[in-house]
Amino acid sequence: MEDRDIQVKNYWNEISDSEWYQSLRTEDRLGRLRKEPGSAFYSGVLELIERYVGDLRGKKILLPSSGDNHAAFALALMGAKVTSADISERQLENAREISDKWGLDIDYVCSDTTYLSEFEDGAFDMVYTSNGTLSWITDIDEMYRNIGRVLKIGGYSAMYDVHPFTRPFTMEAWKEPKIRKSYSDVMPDLHWRVQDIVNANSKAGMMVLEMAEIDSSDASFWYTYDELKTKTPEEISDISDWKHNPMAAIPAWIAIVAQKQ
Repeated sequence: MEDRDIQVKNYWNEISDSEWYQSLRTEDRLGRLRKEPGSAFYSGVLELIERYVGDLRGKKILLPSSGDNHAAFALALMGAKVTSADISERQLENAREISDKWGLDIDYVCSDTTYLSEFEDGAFDMVYTSNGTLSWITDIDEMYRNIGRVLKIGGYSAMYDVHPFTRPFTMEAWKEPKIRKSYSDVMPDLHWRVQDIVNANSKAGMMVLEMAEIDSSDASFWYTYDELKTKTPEEISDISDWKHNPMAAIPAWIAIVAQKQ
């Protein structure tokens, strides 16, 4: 394992027990997810997936960079056969504790999302990556090559992440747009462009079926957990309205479904 990979692993092992991640594992938060599995997905993302993948029951689904594992829990509750993969052992341990308590049958595998070396070719019906995955990937072509490799013919790759259009801006709420870099400056911050994502899917033998560009719907897009704790409801009530918050005119999220040919 290269030095950067070790640093990434150590980072996620450390913050897995941070106040922010503990806030994602409260009884209230998990209770809602258990009652409403669809709440684990941002508005419109699950609907986009189901439009092409159909009934998720019995589908073999891999979640690389599974993070808080809310999507893994949700898909398992929907009847899918879920494999959760993450570079952080601690993230997987925390997730396993929850799924065991709920009686969910989820496989947990420590794996690097770029390579997915632990998985056989053609093993899954769908691979799903969610918010925060792409900003840690140094070789997006290799990542999608391996996503394509582990998919069955006709299987689906689904992703949801921060929209690349936000990357050139400082994204300060309530302020006029302020540019900090060129859209084409991908490195060293791993700010992949829309063309990088689409082309990586294409080169991996997958056809993009649909792309959705999604506006922010709550203040969590604009503020960190610590910042949000200091805000009153009045301070953030209009944050998703571009007439009040100019940067909200730019789509916050992007979601793509592609199919292996």
